[in-house]
Amino acid sequence: MVRDIRTWWFDSTLPDCFVDGSGRSGINSETQERKALAEFSHAHADYRISTNLTEWDRVDAILALKRAMQIRLDHLDSIYGFKQYLEFKQLGPLGLLEHWGVIRQRMLRRMRQLRNAVEHEGAEPPDLEACEDYADVVWWFLRGTSPLLMPLDNLDFGGKFDGSVTFSYNPLKVTISGDVSMSLLSQEEQSGWVKLTTELAYYGDAKGNMTPVEVGGGLYRLEASVAEVGTAHPLLQNAFRYVL
Repeated sequence: MVRDIRTWWFDSTLPDCFVDGSGRSGINSETQERKALAEFSHAHADYRISTNLTEWDRVDAILALKRAMQIRLDHLDSIYGFKQYLEFKQLGPLGLLEHWGVIRQRMLRRMRQLRNAVEHEGAEPPDLEACEDYADVVWWFLRGTSPLLMPLDNLDFGGKFDGSVTFSYNPLKVTISGDVSMSLLSQEEQSGWVKLTTELAYYGDAKGNMTPVEVGGGLYRLEASVAEVGTAHPLLQNAFRYVL
């Protein structure tokens, strides 16, 4: 094994591997408060919709629903740092979450446009049934993104990759540590694979050697970090699928 090559590519689909455990961050008091604030705004919208005495109740409901969604988006941004991703400029926060496989954004985007038309252009608010539909959509958005408020710290794997993937998000750093089959590694760029910067082995007989280094049984010790934020998307998608 050539040990002075520090750039490798890793098959992030992890064929013939299985999740063997995970660790997640808990919810602190600040997270609880921000989560409750988004839910309170949605509850206010529900109240206005149920009252529905005048069109202003429906206007207030749409504004409250947009506010609930924005509170949650700002909260997620503080955890995951949306702006560090090149795709953010083109996709925006909702598009980025959809790109990660977390949400579907069509109805949420439509509701944001409706809110702007109602608040800034004097447009008629939607009828009662439409308001109820939008309230359901935002309810599912809050419910569906709640698990992301407890970020995944690590995923442990078995099979052709016997090790762990560790995540920190803002700024993003993804590290890979363990014993891996060479079928999951390449010295040449592969479409859809994650670009890695390898490091010295931290433990065992391979300690002090530049990884990947053979450890027997057809496996190689790998200590590495994702070299480019853009190539980390498959690992993020895997992590979010597991959490959600």
